[in-house]
Amino acid sequence: MTEQSICPCEGFTHPQVIFNPPGRSAIAYRIGDYTSFRRALLLPLKDNNNNAIETELTNWFPGAEGDLAVQMVEWWAYLADILTFYNDRIANESYLRTAVLPESVQRSIRLLGYRPRPGIGARGIVAALVNTTKSFTLPQGYQIQSKPKPGQQPQIFELDVDTPVQFPDAIAAEPLSAEQLLTGNSVLLKGSVNTVKLDDRLLLLEKGWNGTSDGYVLVTVENIQPEKEPSGKTNTRISFASTPDIDRLKTAKADRYQLLKSNQSAHLYLYKTSHAIDTDHLHLESIQRDIKVGDPLLLENPDRTPNHQLINVTQYTEFLWYANTPNANDPSQPPDANREPPVPILHSRPYFRPLFSSTLAAEWDGDRSRVLVRFNWQEVGQLIAKPEKTFDGTPPALKLAKSLELPAANSPIPLLIEDTKSQGVSAKGALGTTSDLLNLSALPPSPFSLNSPLSVLFNLLSVSRGQTVPSEILGSGDASLAGQEFGLKKSPLTYLLSGDSTSGGNYKSTLRIWVNDIEWQEVPSFYGQPPNASVFVTREDENGQTRVQFGDGFNGARLPSGINNVVARYRYGSGKEAPDAGALSVIVKPYPNLKAIRNPVPVGGGADPEPPEQIRRYAPRSILTFGRAVSGDDYETIAAQTPGVARAKVYWTWDAAQQRSLVKLYVGDDDSAVSAAKIALAGTADPNRPVAVQLVQPLPVQLTLTLQIEATRIPETVMAAVKEALLNPDTGLFGTNVMQIGQAIYQSQIYATCMQVPGVLAVHRLGFRSGAFNLLKVIPLETLNLLKLVPPETFNIIKLIPLETIDLLKLVPPETIEKPKLVSPELLEKVKLVSPELIEKVKLVSPELIEKVKLVSPELIEKVKLVSPELLDRVKLISPEIIEKFKLISAELLKVVPHYRYDPGEGRFYQLSATDLELHWEVG
Repeated sequence: MTEQSICPCEGFTHPQVIFNPPGRSAIAYRIGDYTSFRRALLLPLKDNNNNAIETELTNWFPGAEGDLAVQMVEWWAYLADILTFYNDRIANESYLRTAVLPESVQRSIRLLGYRPRPGIGARGIVAALVNTTKSFTLPQGYQIQSKPKPGQQPQIFELDVDTPVQFPDAIAAEPLSAEQLLTGNSVLLKGSVNTVKLDDRLLLLEKGWNGTSDGYVLVTVENIQPEKEPSGKTNTRISFASTPDIDRLKTAKADRYQLLKSNQSAHLYLYKTSHAIDTDHLHLESIQRDIKVGDPLLLENPDRTPNHQLINVTQYTEFLWYANTPNANDPSQPPDANREPPVPILHSRPYFRPLFSSTLAAEWDGDRSRVLVRFNWQEVGQLIAKPEKTFDGTPPALKLAKSLELPAANSPIPLLIEDTKSQGVSAKGALGTTSDLLNLSALPPSPFSLNSPLSVLFNLLSVSRGQTVPSEILGSGDASLAGQEFGLKKSPLTYLLSGDSTSGGNYKSTLRIWVNDIEWQEVPSFYGQPPNASVFVTREDENGQTRVQFGDGFNGARLPSGINNVVARYRYGSGKEAPDAGALSVIVKPYPNLKAIRNPVPVGGGADPEPPEQIRRYAPRSILTFGRAVSGDDYETIAAQTPGVARAKVYWTWDAAQQRSLVKLYVGDDDSAVSAAKIALAGTADPNRPVAVQLVQPLPVQLTLTLQIEATRIPETVMAAVKEALLNPDTGLFGTNVMQIGQAIYQSQIYATCMQVPGVLAVHRLGFRSGAFNLLKVIPLETLNLLKLVPPETFNIIKLIPLETIDLLKLVPPETIEKPKLVSPELLEKVKLVSPELIEKVKLVSPELIEKVKLVSPELIEKVKLVSPELLDRVKLISPEIIEKFKLISAELLKVVPHYRYDPGEGRFYQLSATDLELHWEVG
C-alpha cells in the first residue's frame, strides 16, 4: 500500500521494505509498528492506478472520541504491533550473530555439535609447613580455603593425590651477593664492630698476600655506622677517606680480603749504624717478638711520596748491637771497655722479600727517625659483600641459612621460593658445592623480583579448585524411559584440564556416577556407543546447572529400574577468578603435625564458561578444523577453545631469531594459557610447520571523557550507564570478553557507545592514553634534549604542561591552546615563556649550545628562527606551527597512529579498568 503526497516527506508505504546488509549484529524484521498499522488500516485499498478499490473507508468519517469502530481498528494495530515485535525478536534469536539470549546461542550451536566450554577449575602448588621431624601423608581431597577479598566468596581447593610430607620444613635463604668488596669508598663488616674508631689507619689486605703484589690499600676511617640487612641483622659499614689507591680494589671480592688494624708499632734502629733498612731486611730499635714469619709490616714516613710501604716477613732474627760502637759498618763491635762502658741493644731484624733497590732503601734510611713500623695486624671483623635486597634469578642460586640434605643430591627437586610479602616463584633446586648452597633451575621466564630475606619451601602439594560432594542421590532409574536426565544439586560442576578428556576438548569433569553400585563412564557424546554401553554425558543448561543424561537403549544403555539407585560423587566450583599469592592458606580441618599452608605462587589455569561473543566467533569455525590445525584460523580456533585461554590471535610472520617463517600465536591472559595452548596444538598442529606460542601483553588504557547530560537526568545514573556500556565484560566496548588481540579502537566507536546511553547529549574532550602514547615515544629523543637548554626550575616540560595533557590528541588541536588545563595562567606568569629576559637567561640564543645538543638541523634553525622571541610568542609553544617546525611529533608516528584510530600493535590488546576511566559531566 502506497499513499502518494505532494510533499515527498508525507509519502506512506506499507508494509515497510525490509533490507538487511550482511555482517550486522542485529537485523530488521518488522514490517510496521502501531502507528503505521493504524494508518494503513484507515487508508482505503487502491489499485495500480492509485484508484480506490473500496468505498466504505473512503466514505466513512469517524465520530466522536471513543468511536467503537476506531477502537477496533486500533486494537488490530496493537495486535499487529505485538506480533511483528515478537517476529522481529524471533528472527534475531534465530541467527548466531544476532542472538542475544544464551539459550538461543546454545540452540544454534547445538546444530553444529559444538559444546560450549564450561567453567574450568584452577590448579596450583602450595607448600606445607610442619612441626615434626617425622614424615606423614596428607590424603587426597584434603581441603584448603582461600582468604577472600572484600565482596568475594572463599574458594575451596583440594589435594589432588595422597602426598607424603618428608622433606625438611622451610629454610631461610639469601640471594648470592655480587661479592663486591667496596661500595663507593666503604666496606661492610659482619655484625657489630667496636674495635675501630674515627681516624684509625687500617689495612685492606688480600688474603694470602706474600709481598709479591700490590693487593693492599692503607685507608683512614672517616665514618662508622650500623647498617641493617634485609633479614634484620645489623652489620657495620666503615667509610674511608678518599685515596687514589683504593681504585685498585673496585673489582675486588669481599671474601678475598681482610680488614686489619695494627696493635703495635716500633721505630727503626736509631743508633750509629751505616743503615737500618736494606734491600731485604731492616733493623728495629728493640726486641719485637710478636713479629712472625708471614706477617705484614707497614713502613710509614709522612715526608715521603708515597708515604708508606708494606712488606711481608720471610725470616725473623735477633741481633745484639752496641749503641756506642766505634764502627758504624759493624755495630756488633763493642767499644773499648777501658774508655767507655759498652751499651748493648738487643733488637729485631726481620727479613722480607726484596722490594727495595739500593737507592730506594737509602732514601727510606735517610731519615730513619721519621719512619714508623706498624705490625701485629689483627682482623677487626669479617668483611662481607652488601646483601642483595632483591632476588631476580641472577645468579640462579641461594645461600641457605643452614645445611641441607636431599635424598638425591644431584637430582633437582621442585620447590617454592617465598619472600617477605608472601610472593614467590616455583623452581627446581639441587645442592651446590657446599651443603648450604642451593643451585636453581626451571625459574619462570618472565621477569620477577623477590624481596629478601627468602624462604625455600620443600613440602609441595598439588591442589585444584572444587569442593567434594561425597555422595548425592540423583534419583531412581526407570528402564521404561529413554534418555533419562538428572540435574546436580550443586553448581557449577568442576572441570579440570586433562589430556585424557571424557567431557570435551582438553578438560575432564570430576563427576563419577554409580548405578546399583556399579560405576558408569562419562563420554563426550552418545554417537557410536553400543546399546549396552554403561555411559552418560553431561551438559550445562542456561542456568549453569549440570544435567546428566543416560542412553536410550540404542546409543548407550538405559538406566535399570531401581529406587534411588543413581548416586553421584563430584566436586563443584570453577572460574577464572582465583586467590592471589598468599591467600590460599586457610586449613579447613586441622591435621596432625601440619602447622600451616603457604602459597607464594598464585594458582591459575581456571576459566569462566565460554562467553557468548566467543561462542559466536569460534563455534562456526570448529566444524572447519575437524580437530586439525591447517590454516591460521585453525590454529586460532583450537587455541581459543582451550580451557584457560581467554583470547587468541594468530599471525603468519617472519621470526628473526629462528630465521624462518612460522605461525606466531598470541594467547592470554596468563602463563597457564601458553601451556594450555601448546598442549592443545601438540596433537592437532602440522608437525612440519613451526609454531611459536607467546603470551599476549595487555596495554593499559586511561580514558577521559566529559559528558553533556540532559538537565532532567541524574548525572550519577547516566555516568554509571556509560561505564557499563564501556566496561561490561560481555557487551562493553572495552569488555574483557570483547576486546581482542590487536583490535584497534576508533574515536567514533567511543563517541557512539556513549551517545547510545539515554541522557547523554554530547561527548567532549576525549582523552585516550595508553603505553603507545608514552612521552618518550611521542616526542623524539632529540627534541627531549630541549630540557638541557633550560634549567628545570624554569622550563620543565612536565611542570609546564600537565601530564594529562601530554597526549597526542591534546598537543595538536589549536582550540585546546587557550584552555586553562593546558597551561595555567599562573604558570605562564611565573615562567614568562616569551620574555626576552628568560631567553637571555637560559641562553636559548647560544649557537654553541644549539650545536652541542643538536636539537634541530642548522637549516631548520635558520628557517624557524629559534632565537626569535616574536616567534615563540606567535606559536605559543604547542600550536600546529611549532608541531610542524620543531618536529615534536615524528612523521612516522603520525602515520602509524592517526588521531582518530588507536592501534595496540601485534601481540597486545587494550585493557581499560574502572579506575582508569575518568568521567566528567556538564549540564546540557
